Amino acid sequence: MAYEKKNIRAVIEDINSRKIYLPAIQRKYVWDDDQITRLMDSIMLGYPVGTFLFWRVRKSIVNEKEYSMYEFIKDFHERDMYKNPAAPQPFPGGDGEESIWAVLDGQQRLTSLYIALQGSMGRKIPMKRWKNDDAFPKKELYFNLHSKKTDDEDLSYEFIFLTANEAQNPKDDKLWYLVKNILKYTQSELVKEVIIKNGWVADDLAMDNISLLHSKLTGDEIINYFEVSADSIDSVLDIFVRVNSGGTVLSKSDLLFSTIVSHWDKARDEIDKLLAEINKIGEGYKFTNDFVMRACLYLLDMSVTLRVETFKKDSVLRIKDNWGAIRTAVKDTVDLLNEFGFNSENIISYVAVTPIVYYRFKGGAFDADSKSELRKYIVIAQVKQIFGAATNSALTNIREALKIWPYNSFKMGHLSNVRFTGDRSLRYTSDEIDTLFDTYEIGAYTFMLLSLLYPNLKYSQKGFHQDHMHPHSSFEGKKLNDIVLPDNTVIDDEKKEEWRRRRNTLANLQLLEGRENESKNATPLEDWLKVPENSDNVKYLPTDVVYDLAHFEEFIEKRQKLMSDALKAILL
Repeated sequence: MAYEKKNIRAVIEDINSRKIYLPAIQRKYVWDDDQITRLMDSIMLGYPVGTFLFWRVRKSIVNEKEYSMYEFIKDFHERDMYKNPAAPQPFPGGDGEESIWAVLDGQQRLTSLYIALQGSMGRKIPMKRWKNDDAFPKKELYFNLHSKKTDDEDLSYEFIFLTANEAQNPKDDKLWYLVKNILKYTQSELVKEVIIKNGWVADDLAMDNISLLHSKLTGDEIINYFEVSADSIDSVLDIFVRVNSGGTVLSKSDLLFSTIVSHWDKARDEIDKLLAEINKIGEGYKFTNDFVMRACLYLLDMSVTLRVETFKKDSVLRIKDNWGAIRTAVKDTVDLLNEFGFNSENIISYVAVTPIVYYRFKGGAFDADSKSELRKYIVIAQVKQIFGAATNSALTNIREALKIWPYNSFKMGHLSNVRFTGDRSLRYTSDEIDTLFDTYEIGAYTFMLLSLLYPNLKYSQKGFHQDHMHPHSSFEGKKLNDIVLPDNTVIDDEKKEEWRRRRNTLANLQLLEGRENESKNATPLEDWLKVPENSDNVKYLPTDVVYDLAHFEEFIEKRQKLMSDALKAILL
């Protein structure tokens, strides 16, 4: 069958009338706003926007074989609506020959067009908390009718997602038009209802741009598609893999996920449900399909290499049969990470979490002693970057070690002889521990090490922040100029830079509950310690030093000794 053509408005109407769906083998929507605006720019320029592949299948077959279908996302919300709603099952109405289309190639482009031309976008504002509803303002796609095509600009036509308030208060002579409105009009209606009513008759640039927009979206047949018919999803999967494995559109895990869905139709719903649940625990996480797919392989003692060929029907059915236990082990592990104070801000390697899930899946206990050892494992595995290279062999080596000892408790000693690429191990030497104090500056790694040094904090109940004991601001600008050192010399520029570096290292950091950290803020250490409650509760505080900034070096050296000794007691 030859390629067919449609205009964009016709395809949007097909989606609205429930004629086009997404099959379960498709991945989630992943395009960003820049990709959408570039797509719109290409459409305006008359550039090809790629071909589309549709699977025509009868509703009666979908109902009979219980194929899962999904609707398009209309109002995307990065927190609350980032996955496609399920289509009705069974499909209602129609005779036995009535068909639907399922998109095999072109999902990201069609979803982007649907959001742009029918719905809205709700991306998180940086620096705002995920639990804050105001962090996700509703924005719609607008077109600047005063866009000018130039050779100097990367894009010829200016499209952007704006709030209604932003669009109504334009800057720099911009004239914003809500793009979705263009689909309401015929050409004659556009002139009468839009151009004349808005007084744009004398605005040649605005008239040209809105006319071109209307032509590209409602007149030009730029959606080129090829239609395939098949009743078996196995046949469709073969087409899907062939289409999507030729380039880099889908990752290996995406193709793997599609293979699993072909044998276990409810896999997408089950995995989405699990990810939604665990990613909202505590301060939030960013677990992905990738993590779940690899965990399924790992827990069932299969090869952890992500290959489509690995997932034959019998392997997928093993996952399906064990899904309840897999799900429980994953959730228990994420609850434990939350208890340890880990979240999306400080987890470096999600792969490192997988052996904990394996231990739990095999019946491992989360008693107090095991939790202490598991905390050590997750910190060491990430700080030593065990999974930074040769991930599959690292996972396999740990799994082989886990297999040979009972699961009544977790002991790091059982993993002490495991070797990884580059002759790395999960063991620390005394010298390696000492180097930690100059290797890492404030961030995820220092938080992990501090979590070992502050094991009794109620991380899951309160948010604990890394706090500078000598405040960060004390080292800024000219504040160090008047410092007179203990030997009565004035601090020089070289020492200033060294102090500014060392202020961010482990020996000048502590963990404080968020509100305490805010109240301490820029308070000098010597003043903060004058409050009895603070001085009594602070950990690893050298008692034989002066706490003013002039004695910073002595304070750092002596506190580092206290902390290093404590880490050695934990890790050696």
